[in-house]
Amino acid sequence: MNSYSNDTPADVQSKLKSASSLCLDFLLPKPEIIQICEEIGHKFRDRTYNPMIVVWMFINQVLSADHSCQQAVTRFNAWRVARGLRKVSSETTSYCKARCRLPEALFERLLSQTAKRCEEATNEAWLFHDRIVEMVDGWTLTMADTKENQEEYPQMKSQKPGCGFPMARMIGLFSLATGAINHFAIGPYTGKQTGETSLLRSIFDRLLRGRILLADRYYASFWLLAEGQRRGIDLVARAHHLRKNDFRRGLKLGYLDQLVLYQKPQRPKWMSEDEYAQYPDSIFVRHLKYKVTQKGFRTREITLATTLLDADIYTAEELAELYSRRWLVELHIRSLKTQMQMDHLRCKSPQMVRKEIHCHMIGYNLVRCAMLASALKFGLCPTRLSFTGAMRAIEEFASSLRLGSIRPQQQWANLLEVISELTVGNRPGRQEKREIKRRAKNYKLMQCPCNPNRNRYATAA
Repeated sequence: MNSYSNDTPADVQSKLKSASSLCLDFLLPKPEIIQICEEIGHKFRDRTYNPMIVVWMFINQVLSADHSCQQAVTRFNAWRVARGLRKVSSETTSYCKARCRLPEALFERLLSQTAKRCEEATNEAWLFHDRIVEMVDGWTLTMADTKENQEEYPQMKSQKPGCGFPMARMIGLFSLATGAINHFAIGPYTGKQTGETSLLRSIFDRLLRGRILLADRYYASFWLLAEGQRRGIDLVARAHHLRKNDFRRGLKLGYLDQLVLYQKPQRPKWMSEDEYAQYPDSIFVRHLKYKVTQKGFRTREITLATTLLDADIYTAEELAELYSRRWLVELHIRSLKTQMQMDHLRCKSPQMVRKEIHCHMIGYNLVRCAMLASALKFGLCPTRLSFTGAMRAIEEFASSLRLGSIRPQQQWANLLEVISELTVGNRPGRQEKREIKRRAKNYKLMQCPCNPNRNRYATAA
């Protein structure tokens, strides 16, 4: 990806305006929330904590360093006082109840809207052969230890009851060009049909025709390769480690570049006979091998499996370069789990957990949208900008936008300039061991649940 723009100046200004308006709409209460509620049939009363205010508070809550509801209410009071309104109670009960009343469909619409606006702001120079590439990968997260969460997302079986946290498995589809997350799926950590490939199949219908899916070797199965071909979606992944690759056979496309035939395996237990009959008996898959000479990389040879069969259009060098950028999805997941603190969620019911996840995704896309606007304005590559720096800058500048001390457009221009200056280091060939300098606290792991009556007995006298 380079910073050179294939768009005309008018196109760049249009995309910049679209990205800027999206971020500014969410940094302040957005009236369109009311319209979306009417479209999905959500009825509500006109009160202090209406859907427009609650969504704005919820998204700003996950973007702030302090994720507490108390800080969200305090921020809301500062906004009301700046507008000459009477402050509300500092208790968080009303705000939390208002969050529970909001439907999940509202957050799904908002996430889809932010992903679409980020895609509209994509520079053509950031695409791969004029095609959008989406990266897929999975991760896990924990949540508040409540009975409701344990029932839907049970803890690991190796842990004793009351000694672990409810755990969920997730996958996400991230845009290679913008870094925004387009779709995600969530399920229990263990159980039937809870793996990453099963979660991907559950959202395969949302992938648009003509996309390229970039993944690791776990996704290079016959079923996903064949499913992608049926839907007009190409897959680029490392060849599965259980498949034996013999470059002495097959149709040669070049040196260590060939076409091989994948035969349809026997019907798995999770697949019905009708679904099994829809798959072809065999598919052609392109295998190519190349060497990694960069220091610090564990693997010296990589074999790719892809359905991009035309070697004249998609050369082996381009595909190797494309797969090397798959590591960006690991950095995007780290931004969600570490920088945005989504590794452990606070909500106490599965419905609220999913809303909290949606808000994290929406907030993440807003930060990416601000980075896109800065990259478009200053002719930069968005992958060279710091996500953490952009998120912290948005948090600081948003306070002045809420208080209305400076004109929003002027403050937004200053914010984009600051984001353009917060770049990540270019460290090619970086090699560091995975070591921890700070020692962990020498506390024992919990082996039995805490006694809920302990504090009550201690103060009974």
